[in-house]
Amino acid sequence: MKALFTHEEFVSMMQKYGFKHTKRKLIQGEYILTHAAHLNSVILLMDGYISTYTCETPGNLLTICDPGVFLSYSILEETSLVVTNIVLSETCEIYEYRKEDIEYALTLFPENFGFQYFFLKRIGKHLYYKTLLNGKPHKEKLYYAMKYLGELIGSKDQNGNVVLPKEITLKILIEYSTLSKAAFYRQRICLLEKEILQTNKKHFILREVVPELVLD
Repeated sequence: MKALFTHEEFVSMMQKYGFKHTKRKLIQGEYILTHAAHLNSVILLMDGYISTYTCETPGNLLTICDPGVFLSYSILEETSLVVTNIVLSETCEIYEYRKEDIEYALTLFPENFGFQYFFLKRIGKHLYYKTLLNGKPHKEKLYYAMKYLGELIGSKDQNGNVVLPKEITLKILIEYSTLSKAAFYRQRICLLEKEILQTNKKHFILREVVPELVLD
């Protein structure tokens, strides 16, 4: 089934109404809002991956986002910036829109209402999986961290295994799982020994298993 209200369709819709965007190329480690035209600009990630951290605790990795996610978008009228978005890929491309233009396009034309629903649903999915991960037993954290990242930004190979993008490094997995380095490496060894986790030169590959196989 063809995906509904995609970000590509959104770009075409905005162009149809004559709303312009600023296209920007960023490099790894750059903050998304650096050099933004406005602090309340709405950023659409078009290419690459970004890491999202909470502003209150900058070391707390909230999630990893892939193309099609709207950053710094809120339906709340007055909301302070609560997350920091940093480029994770070597390069990425974003489109910057004026918040007022997006609000006009999404609220005054009934045929566009679906865009807002699917955009917010996608953002909510990231928060949902992070909440699930926080509730998992400590000894299962790494497995579920990789499983949930796979659901969010991964792909499937010909055998149905979850393949994570090369941007998901050991450092990112440690941060996302919230494990200490010692606990992380213990769980990693366990998953490798049980052949649940595989690695090649660029990607982590996770085999779908029943939960009992994850436990020590």
